[in-house]
Amino acid sequence: MERNKRKPSNKGKFVLLQIASFALTITVISIIGLIIPLRPKESVSEKRKLAEFPKITFDSLKSGDFFDGFNTWYSDSYPGREGLVALNSKIKSYYGIKSLKDDTVKIHGDVQKGDDIPDEYDPNSAVTENSTAEDNYDKIDANGDSQSIGAVFVVGNRAFEYYNFSQAQANNYISSMNKLAEKLSGKAKVYDMIVPTSIGVTLPDSYMGNINSSDQEKAIDYINSGLNGQIVKVPILKTLMSHRSEYIYFNTDHHWTQLGAYYAYCDFAKSAGITANPLDKYEKAEFDGFLGTFYNDTGKIPELKSNPDTIYAYKPNSSAKMVYTDAKGQQISWPIVNDVSKYPESVKYSCFIAGDNPYTEIHNPQITDGSSIMVVKESFGNALVPFLVENYENVYVIDYRHFNGSISKTITDKKIDTVLYINNVSAIRNPNLMKKLDATL
Repeated sequence: MERNKRKPSNKGKFVLLQIASFALTITVISIIGLIIPLRPKESVSEKRKLAEFPKITFDSLKSGDFFDGFNTWYSDSYPGREGLVALNSKIKSYYGIKSLKDDTVKIHGDVQKGDDIPDEYDPNSAVTENSTAEDNYDKIDANGDSQSIGAVFVVGNRAFEYYNFSQAQANNYISSMNKLAEKLSGKAKVYDMIVPTSIGVTLPDSYMGNINSSDQEKAIDYINSGLNGQIVKVPILKTLMSHRSEYIYFNTDHHWTQLGAYYAYCDFAKSAGITANPLDKYEKAEFDGFLGTFYNDTGKIPELKSNPDTIYAYKPNSSAKMVYTDAKGQQISWPIVNDVSKYPESVKYSCFIAGDNPYTEIHNPQITDGSSIMVVKESFGNALVPFLVENYENVYVIDYRHFNGSISKTITDKKIDTVLYINNVSAIRNPNLMKKLDATL
């Protein structure tokens, strides 16, 4: 019997020592993260507020919500997190690089395949969520950004975000929009504008056949095929394609420029029966040195840093005044287009309507016909709103990602007769945003 009792081998002892050392290291790091008081409250690279320590209540302890919130707070605000995130992005930029044609083409991140896109929407078809569909819009804030970018395709000194279609989320969007139209039937006309992203418009044709990105035109057609007859679709893809050689999308950021938004505004004006103002009617401002989400989320690569964007902003010439309500319920007067020349390089897109806020009102005293419009949007809508100020006495703006009220009730209470929804096509693949969109109806 004594012979059967084997002593641990030196190799086994070494493995146990490694496990114990690893466990001790994790424990020490965790304790350090708890006792260091200087926890960050905002992320500069992601341009968002970080999670706050959850409130301790009996219900939150019982349901487990407190512990979920604690985990989110702990990981989101860990001391030194900003540097760790940047380091992680930098490392990924090395092992995620793949060459297509030459060394000037790089892919940062993991490319996910989208769902097949049917020709038309079928309300009777059962669709389950594609588990590979990326959730790139789970990080949202009030400072002009709306996402944490997934896979990014860098061509020379320009970047584009991959797009992967999610049929389940497209169906959720269709359902929400149709429900809204039914609620507002006889009260307001609903317009829907789906904005393509830069990879579907300005990426050179020579690369299109070599990338695993869903067809945005086909995706938009699918969504439009499911919207009921009460919703006016505002098609803008062909217009943007006709201007694709112009500066209508940023090189280092996922948003369109205000020039791109202007062309979409002209298409909306045609659909709504209003007159689009010529671009030279607006006062033009320039804010250079903008390095956006693509730059930050690719680890601040030198290729993009060498090609910073300039924001060309067009200010309404009227004496219109804007007041926005922030996340804390405070009402703040602010310029419709703000001077961001001294802002950090990553947040200059917030020059338009003070960035992303739950609720905004703009009133133009030079128009007295009682006309009003409600714009329901994510951050792509920011650049378009200033153009509407010259057409409507009252412009109301809701960012549904931050708004906690009822959009249909607000529209009814304010007696608004025109509603414009603006969503970029990539937002419509995100389950969290589609749930929030539906919850605000």
